[in-house]
Amino acid sequence: MGTGLQNTVYDAEITVTQSASGTFAAAIQLQGANGEDLTQRGAVDFYVSTDAEGDDLATTSTDITSLAIGTDGVAIELSSNVAGKLISESDGDIDLAIVVPDSKEVYLILVMPDGRLIPSDAMTYGM
Repeated sequence: MGTGLQNTVYDAEITVTQSASGTFAAAIQLQGANGEDLTQRGAVDFYVSTDAEGDDLATTSTDITSLAIGTDGVAIELSSNVAGKLISESDGDIDLAIVVPDSKEVYLILVMPDGRLIPSDAMTYGM
């Protein structure tokens, strides 16, 4: 791909760190077309699903207790705790804290500008 797509959001990596308390840290790194980390702010849509394919939207308070921005980025929630837009810091980083109730499993799904879905690893608490 040409340099015209440099610093355009094309891909992302999601790293999930599990906590014993049901709070999960989801670190997102937005990337350009050549796999490079973004060096400017970028935005992607997101939603929380109860399956890895992203077919079923999670339900607030049943499948997810809360979703909040961590130290990097901005979350604009269109549906409380389960869907919206994420805006990165100037280095393409976004950090989320996601609280999953006991005996539930959810996935963070990123919707890339070209329509591809990128799921996180499972966030499972008490199962």
